[in-house]
Amino acid sequence: MESDHSPQSTPISLASEELKAVAGAMRASETMPDELRRRFIAIRTALFQRGIFDPVLVRFDTITVPRASTKELADQLDSLASSLTAL
Repeated sequence: MESDHSPQSTPISLASEELKAVAGAMRASETMPDELRRRFIAIRTALFQRGIFDPVLVRFDTITVPRASTKELADQLDSLASSLTAL
């Protein structure tokens, strides 16, 4: 599987509605399908590029601490969406 982290593959702007939509989709799914995983990673990358580092979102794919559950990630995205008007 090839990873594409080029600037063109990351959304330029993210609205809080996008964060909420991904959070809702994460809650509705027992597992994280590939497309949802890509959307989440794009959002997390866009947040990092804007200087927003969230320790819960980092736990999505870490090997050094326990991974965050899909519910924890969804809750955190909702929290970020509530605190940000737009990125």
